[in-house]
Amino acid sequence: MYYGLLLIGGTLLIAVGAAALFALCSPSHGRAEETLRVIALLPVPDASPSTKAFLEHYASQVAWMDSAVLRCVLLVYPEQPEEIRALCEDMSREYEFFIAVSVSGAQKIVGDLV
Repeated sequence: MYYGLLLIGGTLLIAVGAAALFALCSPSHGRAEETLRVIALLPVPDASPSTKAFLEHYASQVAWMDSAVLRCVLLVYPEQPEEIRALCEDMSREYEFFIAVSVSGAQKIVGDLV
């Protein structure tokens, strides 16, 4: 009776060891290369206090997300009003996932999609 239990336990141990060895020795199938960089484009229309409050609220939502959900947010500002650019740059300094970029810069980043 004890020999039967030892035989079953030994077989299970060998099966688990073989599975672990197979998992360690099998090549990864390039999963790291297949993952996408998850970004969002957020146009910033003005530099009003309500826009700043919205960006801070949005930043608090992004901060708790997993990086697989969202890695960075491009704050896209128009070239002309300097206040909007200054707001976007301030927000990008305050939050590491915000990146301030002009409309022309966003077009270069995104390419033909914009």
